[in-house]
Amino acid sequence: MTKAVKLFALLLAVMILFLPSVAKADGFSVFVGYADNLRASGFFPTPWLGGTNVVSQTPSGQSLDTGAVRIDNTGATVLDITGFKVTLNSGGSPVVFSIWAPLTINPGQTGIFTQTGSYNFDSSDSGELGTFVPASLSPTIAGNNAIGGCSSTAAILAASIYAALCAANAPVVSFLENGIGFSSTDTGQILNTGGYDFIYGSADGNESINWNLIGSQADRGGTGVPEPSSLLLLGSGLLSLCGFARRKFAH
Repeated sequence: MTKAVKLFALLLAVMILFLPSVAKADGFSVFVGYADNLRASGFFPTPWLGGTNVVSQTPSGQSLDTGAVRIDNTGATVLDITGFKVTLNSGGSPVVFSIWAPLTINPGQTGIFTQTGSYNFDSSDSGELGTFVPASLSPTIAGNNAIGGCSSTAAILAASIYAALCAANAPVVSFLENGIGFSSTDTGQILNTGGYDFIYGSADGNESINWNLIGSQADRGGTGVPEPSSLLLLGSGLLSLCGFARRKFAH
């Protein structure tokens, strides 16, 4: 094997190691959503408390106005989740929620971390934009995602004056999974409903947002798609290095 081929193989391995996994690591996937059952809406997160194979510390039947994090155990190992924490406004005046006890999620189960008592995880009230959404980030702008604010599409955020503020204050979800630290940024800003009090921007008077893969582009209807920017930048950078290495060792 030539030096150029060996270097390319090494760079490829590094690329695979550092690709943004978004929400998947060691047999689990992480989603974020928002649950509001105070008013009717078509966007309530599903599955939810009381559902098949759902485990949680929160009893079903509560009045809800709350952020929510979902962990799907997609592997064959029992997940012991401890030290679960959500940090809002990490770049400004942090608001930290650490209200959860340890939770065991068996293979094939879904764990949901949400309010443990009435409104004690009302994370829509602590966004970096304050109470109301700026006009430049309105959820009704053509091409936006029905949430607006810091959850707006990349193009709409870039055209506003709020892109840096939003990026600096995205919510962070962290916990220990079988003793191993995990941290992921809610770049779609689902947990803080776009960085403002979504009740003042919601078209149906409800703050509910269906499950979005953490680290994805936000969509009120759920799922989301992985953010492509970091993947493209990493890929192009490594490909450039590979091209340089090939030229160097060709001599």
